[in-house]
Amino acid sequence: MSAEQTPFARLFPPLPQGFHEPFWYGSLQSFWLYYRTDPEAVAGRLPNLPGNEGLEVALFDFGGERGALASLDFQAYTGHGPSYLEYVHEVEFNVYAYPRARVPEVPALTWQEFLSGQDQTKSVGGYRLHVPCDNPNAVSAGIGLYGEPKYLAAFTYTTPTLNDPSVVTWDYSVFQDAGGGKQGPLVYSVNADLQGLRPLAGNPSPLVEYGVLDHGGGQRLVSNQWNFYGPMETYALVGEGAARVSLGYGPTPDPQGLLDDLRALVGSHTPVAAQIFTSAPVSSECRGWFPVPA
Repeated sequence: MSAEQTPFARLFPPLPQGFHEPFWYGSLQSFWLYYRTDPEAVAGRLPNLPGNEGLEVALFDFGGERGALASLDFQAYTGHGPSYLEYVHEVEFNVYAYPRARVPEVPALTWQEFLSGQDQTKSVGGYRLHVPCDNPNAVSAGIGLYGEPKYLAAFTYTTPTLNDPSVVTWDYSVFQDAGGGKQGPLVYSVNADLQGLRPLAGNPSPLVEYGVLDHGGGQRLVSNQWNFYGPMETYALVGEGAARVSLGYGPTPDPQGLLDDLRALVGSHTPVAAQIFTSAPVSSECRGWFPVPA
């Protein structure tokens, strides 16, 4: 006879009032930049949780050397409700780790293998360090459901889109929230021109993410999976490709410490890869024409 199954409530925290899962995205554009970073710097930013609740730094092979991985993921998405259509812009600044509870199932991977989706154990995932976001409802959902360190921020951006083929670069800026929807000082900005680079299509979905949730009078490691219905395009940024991306820092530290962590974990390093997901259009309305020629 097999061991008993675990009661539901021991594995799944209760949902906050007013939220349902899964959350269905109406549309999504997501743009990741991945950076090699120092494992000790990552370890110092992982949560201090006891025993198997804790996280360990995921190490990846970078051409024969081992290093850690961090990413900046800009997201522009919509969500459909019964009487509303909400839009959200946010960034996840993640470092990559795995729970001690998953040892020894965690595979040793190159960074290329990880980005292409070879970790089918779904052990290695992004631990969210900072999640600036411009939608109050999304902030509440991220904190309550997934233990995200999520907070209000302001954004400007332009991204490639079928509705304007003249836009070919990924360009966004994150600002401190000055209240009332106003922009405060710049935190950081990204510009990326991937024209002429050849991407590789892959299927890393579902992506595993980690957070820390207040539960039962203490802090618990919480994990969730993010599903993507379509392939992702991954660009290896080596040689000339690395010069296609610029990361600019704001003039003053932000209260949440995003800028300080960016400087410590990324600094002046160039990214090793960019990754794009753009959801497919669901319909199109075509050009008008004259049934009776002039």
